Amino acid sequence: ALYLESLIADDGEIQSHEPIVGPLKPGQMVVHRSIERTSAIVVPSDIHSSEQKYKSSLDTVSRRQIWKAAERTRHYALRLVLTTKTGSNDDTDIPEAPTEERSYRLRETSRLLDSRMQYLTLASEVDLNDAENHLRLGINYLVKISSDNQLGLDEQSYIDKAVFHFEKAAALCPTDARTHSQLATALRAKMEYEQRLHMEGADRDYDSLESVYLNRMRDALERSVQLGSAAVRVCANGIDDLSLSLHKLAETLCRMGELDAALDAIDKWAECGSLRSGLAVEDKNHQHQSPIPSFKWIQAQGDDDTNTTILNRRDIALTTVGDLRVFEPADVSLLRAAADKHFAQTAGQQTSRYTMQYEGNSEVHLDDLCSADPDLKLRIDRILQERVYPLVRAAFGEDEDEPEPKGSICVYDSIFVRYNAEQAKAAGLRGASQPLHQDGGIYSVNIALNEHLDDSENGFTGGGTFFEALTVGDGDDYVQRPSAPGHAIIHKTTQRHAGAPTTSGVRDILVIFLTARQPEKSEIEEVTWRVERAMRLTPLAKQLSREKLISCLKLATKNDPTSHALPYALGVHLTQEGDMNDPSDERWEEICLGVELFERSIVLNPADARAHYNLGMALSDRHKYAMRTRRMHLLPPPQEAAESLINALETAIQLEIKCDEAGCSNGINIAEAFLTLGDFVLRLKNFDLARLYLNQVEECIKGVGDTDEDWAQSMLQQVSAMLDYIQENEAIVKL
Repeated sequence: ALYLESLIADDGEIQSHEPIVGPLKPGQMVVHRSIERTSAIVVPSDIHSSEQKYKSSLDTVSRRQIWKAAERTRHYALRLVLTTKTGSNDDTDIPEAPTEERSYRLRETSRLLDSRMQYLTLASEVDLNDAENHLRLGINYLVKISSDNQLGLDEQSYIDKAVFHFEKAAALCPTDARTHSQLATALRAKMEYEQRLHMEGADRDYDSLESVYLNRMRDALERSVQLGSAAVRVCANGIDDLSLSLHKLAETLCRMGELDAALDAIDKWAECGSLRSGLAVEDKNHQHQSPIPSFKWIQAQGDDDTNTTILNRRDIALTTVGDLRVFEPADVSLLRAAADKHFAQTAGQQTSRYTMQYEGNSEVHLDDLCSADPDLKLRIDRILQERVYPLVRAAFGEDEDEPEPKGSICVYDSIFVRYNAEQAKAAGLRGASQPLHQDGGIYSVNIALNEHLDDSENGFTGGGTFFEALTVGDGDDYVQRPSAPGHAIIHKTTQRHAGAPTTSGVRDILVIFLTARQPEKSEIEEVTWRVERAMRLTPLAKQLSREKLISCLKLATKNDPTSHALPYALGVHLTQEGDMNDPSDERWEEICLGVELFERSIVLNPADARAHYNLGMALSDRHKYAMRTRRMHLLPPPQEAAESLINALETAIQLEIKCDEAGCSNGINIAEAFLTLGDFVLRLKNFDLARLYLNQVEECIKGVGDTDEDWAQSMLQQVSAMLDYIQENEAIVKL
């Protein structure tokens, strides 16, 4: 069949089947103008009678049918591109090409030239009705704005031109989702430009202008999402463009304070994640008889001083054990050979979509490897269905606090990672690694693909997954590795972890991020998406004004009350972003709430050195603020306050030292922690303890080699002044 974008209804009530011309029988023909945007697709013969069980979902019945049809069917078609030849009065004259063809050739030529703007402008003048010319012109103006910091007065002109061309393109082709999405981007650039003028003192009613721009952005993005969804529902377009539009729509709605509508956009954005991969989806209707690998839990030490349910649940991750592996040796060899071939073809050029790239790491998405190797895809699909999905259900299905997915488990993304220690060391690093982070999706599956030196003389050293939660207590097994190639470690994506430095050799792993499809029954809500709601809301919140940021983070916390990252983020904002010179009751309440939020974050994750560090700093700031604003009577008793601050910062130091030893530091300034401790106990007149803390400051600064930095010099001057004060007071006491 043929998908014709222009057949989508203009009234917003989009029925996915309307743009489909077909199914076409052998010998049938469709004729359309070349300016039409089309996509050839394979559809079942009864596509127009397919029942839509839940039209609000992207994963419709017809989409699944089309997907299956495309996998098992070969489609052959003859495409003829016709033009016309104009007559001429003289055989020596060159006939004039049709307007459409002139415009097309100018536009395509512009791709290769630095002077592309001139070619695109000429193309748009040659054919006034070609929307693609205006779209390309608008995009090029946006590129110019983002890449040139020296535009000066031309910036406003370029933004206005971008908006003009996108509006023109939208008028000429109202069913092109790309145009509406790009228009929203240009309007945002216009809004941010007006905001800068306002901050520089321009006499403008920015609040009114912002409201106008936000409403226009929302309208454009909602239309883009409608159009993009129609194409995705019949597999006429990939998921990435729609996902980007939903991201921008959710951000815009958060800026407008329309949080309920933002959640709807985020849910569909999360659904895009569940549809991104072409790998097999869990078949819940089929009972697999194959055995699954055995496993045991990796557990962190508990806290004997509390009966809090969350702290008693100390299962951090599972590791598979025994003879049956997730990947058999033949599977490992097949996958590594495919990756070797890809890396050889790309000559080291990164093809990963992830932005967190480190020296010594090479990455390739599993979907890309499978698209080039059908045999590999068949094997991966079988492993997912027979081992990975059943294993996840068996391990996490009994968690009462966080129930298992109601929809089918599927791959959110999967990536082959090669850690090359020598390349990393050549760049001045300790080894090839990844920093502390949380993953996207719901579950992370980490599969070893080669041997450690402990198991083979040709193996790598270092490496493994560093779990932050394992730093609590007296143990030192913070870094975990699967027991052998083909075995796996599986954990929830909210578990903070890092790739410990691989210090010699090469370490290969496959990481599979799992999420869930929307349940087939529309009245059932996919509860696991609440985790993704919270994870997607958090970065959006950081771009908002203070009031809206707080509301957004509170909404995220409501959706995932077990997340330690959310109270931590809100606590940081309340304690560090406010005005400490503001003596109002409102500011005092914010500081106290920030302290409570850090305490809540620590209850949820006692291993987060950042939370302990910021709690200690917040307690110190609260004490200073209370002294300045005469609120000392509202503080806890001095002994209790001192114990809380000392415990928070000393715990932060202990945890950060463990992280740093493993090569997975949080970046906490330990010297500043010791300085804060020294300053606090000095105010309590505990000179011996203050001296002990202050002497550690210089040692820490020397340890990291930052003695000559301005911040280090300033800190050392403070230490010197405090030690002089101690010495003077001790001399007075002796007299």
